[in-house]
Amino acid sequence: MRALSAIWFALLLGSGLARADQGLLYREANLAALFSWQGRLDSWPRPPLSGVGFEYFWKAPGVTPGELRPEVLDLHLQLAYDPAENRPAARARDAWVRFAESRSGLQVRLGHFDLPFGFNPSLALRGEALQPLVAMDLGFVQDWGLAAEGEWGGFSYEAAATLGSGDVPRLRRDRHLWAGRLGMPTYRSAQYGVSLLYGSTAGGRAWRMGADGVYLYHEPFTTLRGEVVLGADDRVPVGGLLLGLTQILPARPQWGLEAQARLWQAGTTRAELAAGLLRSLPGLLTLRLHWLYRSAALGGNGIFAQLYYYGP
Repeated sequence: MRALSAIWFALLLGSGLARADQGLLYREANLAALFSWQGRLDSWPRPPLSGVGFEYFWKAPGVTPGELRPEVLDLHLQLAYDPAENRPAARARDAWVRFAESRSGLQVRLGHFDLPFGFNPSLALRGEALQPLVAMDLGFVQDWGLAAEGEWGGFSYEAAATLGSGDVPRLRRDRHLWAGRLGMPTYRSAQYGVSLLYGSTAGGRAWRMGADGVYLYHEPFTTLRGEVVLGADDRVPVGGLLLGLTQILPARPQWGLEAQARLWQAGTTRAELAAGLLRSLPGLLTLRLHWLYRSAALGGNGIFAQLYYYGP
């Protein structure tokens, strides 16, 4: 009940801020389930978890050249059902403030944001069911910390120092992450980048080096993506591969096909193959149905179903 009260208070506060400051307020609802091959219908145990929430955006009317000032605030809160603990839990997704200096293009973010590694910076889609490779590796794609980003020689760069705790803002002496990515801007039809990550995680001292690429053909109809990561946990080699495809049907753009394969090797092999369809429904609803295969280390084979709403 305490978590539910906190979410409703934040919703009311966000509504008041949106009216007072001309911000943007979006509401969110997600229902995700897994129908296993054994005939059981269960709550989906991994992001995107079933729940409700809101996202509030505020943008400053302007910035002063030569001064680093607050430019954007993003507050994305959810009340999600956690099957592991069998209870609803309030949590922050995006919760950051961004400072900007217009002359140099430098931007600095403080809060909870996507790690600048692999697909994360360009895959900030709400309710995304196909998670990037780092979710299979670290177990989270967002972290609390400080990040700086900008452009250099026609490339976009981002570097971050974070706590290494995922969704929980917990400072621990044995946890920290340094991550960075250099790549093409996201408005290009062919995007590629290289990433580095170093720090201490639950698996010990870790480093990662990755390369990723996205190709948009007749945007938004066809998206091809691939990612490869190599590294080590306490000198034990680890690595993985991701291949993905999204195809919107040109004749019926409300329909789309999705497929993704992920493989991660770290002592044991973890593999996942998802393929299915998406359908845009009236009222800003999206329906997904995926056939899902997971190796024994991951479990959870069956049919994944999701009904998602995100809008004002």
